[in-house]
Amino acid sequence: MKSLVTSLILFFFIPVCGQKPVHDSLKVYYQDSLTISKDFKDGALSNKLTVKVINPCNAEKNRFDGAVTIISATVKNKNYSNNIVYNYPDAQSGLINVKANNISVNMIDKHQAITIPFTYCGNWDNDTKVSYIVLYNRKKYLYHIKYYCGEDGKCKINDNLNTKLKDLPLKLKLKVIKDLETKYKNLNDFY
Repeated sequence: MKSLVTSLILFFFIPVCGQKPVHDSLKVYYQDSLTISKDFKDGALSNKLTVKVINPCNAEKNRFDGAVTIISATVKNKNYSNNIVYNYPDAQSGLINVKANNISVNMIDKHQAITIPFTYCGNWDNDTKVSYIVLYNRKKYLYHIKYYCGEDGKCKINDNLNTKLKDLPLKLKLKVIKDLETKYKNLNDFY
């Protein structure tokens, strides 16, 4: 029990977003992982996107929370590599849920824009969120968008998207806003 408490204390000191590795003491809590790979062209260059989730939601195993859950995304080609790692700080309340068909690659202003939306399972209250990893023009972004879902199961954005997404280029921001407004309208869209 003492080692679990020590591990959880260490967990809260790990940066929420960044390139630092997970402390070794938490790796004993890795139960399974999910890896999604997509290949795409950017001009003449072949690119590979790899998204990996440590301890994802797993309804088949009735696992909706845990000690640690992490998502990483890496895009590579022969000239360049970019990656982002997010250590979700509230894994005790719900794990990361990512679906391959929600990941998109779009050409915006002569650059490929990769958007990786993900949700969380386990905390079934009215307040929920969608998180977005965006890799675009050698930059990386991470956003957490709040939603409120009523008793009728209908969900509405509970954030100012123009303020929240202000550092994205305009065309990319408009695409992300459209996705957020159209793909997450009902409670079932989050799971």
